[in-house]
Amino acid sequence: MSGWGRSRRCLFVFLLLVVMATVFFATFRTVDRRVLVGQVRGLGDGTGEAPGKRDALRFPAGTADSQSRQHAGPGTREIRRERTGAAGRKVTSQPRTLKHGCRDGNAARDVSDLSSRQRWNALRHIIVNDEYRFLYCYVPKVACTTWKRVISVLEGRFSDPEHIPMDMYKFHVQNWTYLSHYPAASVAYRLQHYYKFMFVRDPLARVVSAFRDKFERRLEAFSLKEAWTILERYRQGPLSLQNVSRPNITFQEFVRYVVDTPHSSMNQHWRSYLDLCQPCAIHYDFVGHLDTLEDDAKTVLSAIGADDKVAFPARSAFYSHASSEAAVNHYLSQLSPDLFRKLVSKYERDYNIFGYKLPER
Repeated sequence: MSGWGRSRRCLFVFLLLVVMATVFFATFRTVDRRVLVGQVRGLGDGTGEAPGKRDALRFPAGTADSQSRQHAGPGTREIRRERTGAAGRKVTSQPRTLKHGCRDGNAARDVSDLSSRQRWNALRHIIVNDEYRFLYCYVPKVACTTWKRVISVLEGRFSDPEHIPMDMYKFHVQNWTYLSHYPAASVAYRLQHYYKFMFVRDPLARVVSAFRDKFERRLEAFSLKEAWTILERYRQGPLSLQNVSRPNITFQEFVRYVVDTPHSSMNQHWRSYLDLCQPCAIHYDFVGHLDTLEDDAKTVLSAIGADDKVAFPARSAFYSHASSEAAVNHYLSQLSPDLFRKLVSKYERDYNIFGYKLPER
C-alpha cells in the first residue's frame, strides 16, 4: 500500500473515532441532564407542563400500603379539614352531586379504570404541594392563574400573589411540580392522603371566555396555530395576507371547530373538565365554583392550613374582562339552533357531573 493510501486510511479511522466519541459524549450529557433536571418541559399547546414518563403512571388501585408512606416526602404538614361558612355548607352536597353525575356508565370510577392517555392528561394537570399536602387540578379559564399566584407564595417564590414580578407567560411555564413527575407509588400515596381540589364554572361560559381571551384579545403562538387550522377548515374562499398574519376567526367558526374536535385532541383551554381532571376517577375533597370563588378559596386555604399564610386576591383584581352573563348570551346567540345543540351536547357530561343546568335557547 502506498504512503498516500495509508494516510487516507489513517485519516478515515481518525474521523470515525471522532464521530463515535462525539455521539458518546452527547448521549452521556443528555442522560446526565435528564437525571439532574427531570423531564424536559414542553410548550406544544401552551401548557408548559413537563411530559414526564408514561411508564410511571401505571399503579395499582386501592389503599396505599404502609410502605408507600415513605413517598410522602419531608417537611409535610397535617391538613386542617374544618370547613365553615356558606362555602362550607356547599361542600357537603358536592360529593353527592358528583356521585350522581358520575353514574354514566362511560365514566371511569377509579384511576385504575382510566386509559394510559386519560391518566397522563389528568396527572399532568395536577399541581402538587408536599409542604401543605394538597393536589390542585388546574382548569384554564377558571381562576387557575390566580391559584398559581397563591401557590407560588406558599412555595416561597414570591411574597404577594397580587404582585408577581415576571411575565405571565413565563410564570405559567415555570417549573411547577405536577403529579405526573412522581413514580407510581408516590402518585398512589398522594391521591389517597393529600387534600384534592379543583374549580369549575358554567361550561359554555368557559368556552366563550376562552374564545374572547385567546382569539379576540391576544394571539399566542398556540392559539395562532389553532386559528390557522380553523380558517383552513371553515373559511370559504381564498385567504388574504391579513388572514394569515392576523387571523380574525368568528365565534361560529370557533364553535364548529370545537364541536368537530375529539375530546382527546382539544386544547386545554376548552377541553372538558372530565378529560382534564377526571373527577369521577379521582375523588376530590372540594370542587369550588367561579361564581363563589372568594368564599370557596377561603375554604380551601383553611382546609390545607394556609389561611394565615396568604390571602386569596380579590376577583376584581384580575377579572376586569370577565365574561358576564349578558356577554355569554351575546356570543351564544350568534349560533344556529343546530350548532348550539351540538355545542351543549359536547359538554353535556360536564353539566351533569357538576350539577349545572343544561342551557336552552
